[in-house]
Amino acid sequence: MRTVIVHYHIYKNAGTSFDHVLQHNFGDRVELFDGPYPFFTIDQEQLDRIIQRRPAAVAFSSHQVILPAPSSLDYRTLSAIFVRNPFLRIASIYRFKRGPETVDGVPIGLLPAEDRVPALELAGLAPELAYHIDTTATAEAARGHDFAGWVEHCLTTPAEAVHVSNAQTRFFASVHRQRPLIRRSVAGLVYDLAAAFRNLSAIELLGRTEHFETDVARFADILADHGITLALPEDTRKNVTQHHENTISERVEALLAPLPAPLRERLQAANVQDVALYDRACQLIERDHRI
Repeated sequence: MRTVIVHYHIYKNAGTSFDHVLQHNFGDRVELFDGPYPFFTIDQEQLDRIIQRRPAAVAFSSHQVILPAPSSLDYRTLSAIFVRNPFLRIASIYRFKRGPETVDGVPIGLLPAEDRVPALELAGLAPELAYHIDTTATAEAARGHDFAGWVEHCLTTPAEAVHVSNAQTRFFASVHRQRPLIRRSVAGLVYDLAAAFRNLSAIELLGRTEHFETDVARFADILADHGITLALPEDTRKNVTQHHENTISERVEALLAPLPAPLRERLQAANVQDVALYDRACQLIERDHRI
């Protein structure tokens, strides 16, 4: 039976780096696809049609495919997903949305258009970034606030809360051909954690952004059992905003410590499910979870 990799690309969770790994190994046998709008979703039936109509492809990757994976008598899917410590992920979204900065730390997006290219060149950054400034409301808010202010803004703005409250649980909590159940609480957004745990336990290629190389190496062992060879390229990491040597707990504490105590407590309360999901993922990986 044909075996294919389906990469469920969660925003800011090393997905670009894993796409690079896939392309390095499989070249034009990788299908990268998304719909024309970021709010589109691709359900199991639609994904099945894509897989069936690309018989030469080994891997499929999209931000918009939703769990659980499709079932078929013609092929087997090996789902690949990376999870991330929720607080480190939120900080990464903030940095990414804020965009490139001047040498003085001013977001390039706040400068007049004519000043952007010179400022980028002075900062040693690619001048073409001046023409790709994110203009979403989320990005505008990130450029207008420090991290604490942006978190406060997102927690108090219904349309923005999705970025800072249990976002990964939302992704995992989908059921067949349906969006995940959701409830707004005083703390934040609440999803069906039991459904998220069920989907999580079914992921054959489960990785963590913080342990990218180690987990992808483990993928290679799993894929070898299915006759698929996967190797890490030398330039593995792509679209990385920061490099760290500290432990995850040290990085999280360094991020949360400067926040006012009430805001820190609100942010932690808004991500109780994501913390539980990340902890469960780590437990599964440490037990060398496979299906």
